[in-house]
Amino acid sequence: MRRYLFIFPAICAVTVLLGCQSKVLRMIFEPQELYNYAVTEGVTCTSPEMIDGDAKTRGYADGRWIHLNLPTQKAIHRITIRGTNIINAMIYEKLEGDGRWRAILQIQNNDSPVLEMRFSGVVTEAIRIYISATTDDEKKASRYDPRRGAIVPQIALGRAFIHELEVYGFVSKEK
Repeated sequence: MRRYLFIFPAICAVTVLLGCQSKVLRMIFEPQELYNYAVTEGVTCTSPEMIDGDAKTRGYADGRWIHLNLPTQKAIHRITIRGTNIINAMIYEKLEGDGRWRAILQIQNNDSPVLEMRFSGVVTEAIRIYISATTDDEKKASRYDPRRGAIVPQIALGRAFIHELEVYGFVSKEK
């Protein structure tokens, strides 16, 4: 008798799943493709040339920062930066709430004009990039810093640029 009590809930669960097949299973197994959110309507960036879809145009950072704002929260799976002089940088995602940010990736010693970074679990409405070194930086004579009590190298940050900033997430593949 106990064996039959286990079979009944299993049959009910299968029936419910088959009845909801049109929504639940389709959401799980629906084919998806990567889509560049940066070229969608309502996206803003520090420099519009970075997200115009044309790899020939060049956009410049605002000092050391690049900000990309999406119209709504999106799940980000990949960020690609094409045509850049960035050597070192930190990428942040905006958290829900009042202006809180979380570092998601650090770029160090980059020597390539193309950066491709993959993520999982990043859901945000804004990305910002802090640039700490570029190939156009100028080294100056070191100076004594009394606060640190040491000689500190002086570097003038060059003007950071990006030809194209792409932010990808998965969307349902159209049939």
